[in-house]
Amino acid sequence: MIADSSILKKHTPTKRNTRIVSLTLVLLGIVSFLVLTWDDSLELYSNATGFNNSGDKNEKESEKRLMYKLPNLLKTTEGFLDNKENELNIMRVKEEISHIQSEVEVDIPASTSDSKLEVSSTSFQTGNIVTKTITSTVGPSPSSVVSKKKENHKKFDPKVSFLDIIRTSPAVMFIKSSQMDSVFLKSLLQKEFEISPELAIVDLEKHCNGYELEKYIKQNKLNRDPDTALESIHSPYLFLNGVSIINNGIATDIIEPHSKGLLLHVLKSEARGNLLVEKKDTPSNS
Repeated sequence: MIADSSILKKHTPTKRNTRIVSLTLVLLGIVSFLVLTWDDSLELYSNATGFNNSGDKNEKESEKRLMYKLPNLLKTTEGFLDNKENELNIMRVKEEISHIQSEVEVDIPASTSDSKLEVSSTSFQTGNIVTKTITSTVGPSPSSVVSKKKENHKKFDPKVSFLDIIRTSPAVMFIKSSQMDSVFLKSLLQKEFEISPELAIVDLEKHCNGYELEKYIKQNKLNRDPDTALESIHSPYLFLNGVSIINNGIATDIIEPHSKGLLLHVLKSEARGNLLVEKKDTPSNS
């Protein structure tokens, strides 16, 4: 028993030393593991956050990236705001234009003369947008044209017109070119009689106020027989020195004396020295 206890005492210190060495190695392994792991963690952290040994350089690059990104964002924001503002400005300008056009359409009075009314151009400026109204010209209204025609119609004075025509020549004849009596008298005076100054011929069908002029002649310038109806008298009308030669119709006053050889005498009786009337020489058959 004594021998066994001595053997146990010898083995006890050896086991204790072994344990201490083993614990020491384990602790060294843990420490080395932590150290290696810590370095790797620092490297990953620096790469992730951009802070490593070249921290200053990465800081500058990141600041540049931020500076490049911020203006783009600002430009996008400003463009968006500008677009919104432009849309609002355009809407306001359109409203102003429609309002002005309605005022122009309502306030322009109808012109009663030939003069044209010109609406001056007006510009409106909102922000950077400038819009101009179109210059328009307003002519006379149809009612003014009609009224002017009526005025011109009223202004025609047949008496004044007749006197103006009579003053052109001592011998004046009023005809209607579509009527046979007018064609006959014109041919007769031009072919068989020499009249100087030259005979002035007025076609009542071509005169712009021929109807009013003929009516004035029939009512005021004919020395007709009271028994002769006014409706039975029609063109032609012949005046020498302002005196009517045909008063009761062409058959009574022209054709009948011409057939008796008295027409030249009738014409010369009203010449009064201001008008030369001669019969043309008829060519001989020999």
